[in-house]
Amino acid sequence: MRTCAHCGEEFEPSGKGRPPRFCSDECRKAKHQRKRTLTAQVKRYERLAAQPYWGREWRLKADDARDELEALGGDPGPDG
Repeated sequence: MRTCAHCGEEFEPSGKGRPPRFCSDECRKAKHQRKRTLTAQVKRYERLAAQPYWGREWRLKADDARDELEALGGDPGPDG
């Protein structure tokens, strides 16, 4: 039995080829999309954090998004 890397459910691989990390295509696509979204958020928040007035608030949001991205196994980018 293997555990899905997205939803955490256990599933039985077919036994042919490389062992799958996800229980379905939906889980595979959902995790990939979440990583893409978080990567875009980190970039956007970093850009907004350079503003003098609202910079601190955006920096905190960027840090939160970067932490979640690292938990998913994504690359946090050059600043992380």
